[in-house]
Amino acid sequence: MTDIVLYLHLALGLFVLAALVLNRVRQWKAPVLAAALLLVLSGAYNFMTHMAGAPKGWHAFIGIKLLLALHVIAMLFLMSRGTAPPEKVARWRKGALVSCTLVVAIGLYFSNFAS
Repeated sequence: MTDIVLYLHLALGLFVLAALVLNRVRQWKAPVLAAALLLVLSGAYNFMTHMAGAPKGWHAFIGIKLLLALHVIAMLFLMSRGTAPPEKVARWRKGALVSCTLVVAIGLYFSNFAS
């Protein structure tokens, strides 16, 4: 991944994570959804540029990472609507935080440690 895309990906990921941790998804609706869209686009760029020389097992983990990332994005969309009861939003938030942590862990492993 080029440096610009890497830094953009990191900044957007930290912004989405901060919105989840601070429980500000509803208040920051437009920037959070825009960040989620840009994360998908930069992740797709990363996937397309690294497919050729992938380490063993890479495709399976990237598939899992993609499904977890889609879960986080779906929870962001649901939380930003603001029509659910607080108990359900708390459960969605917790699930999105767990999925977000796993997405970051898989991404860090394959970008730094996998050969």
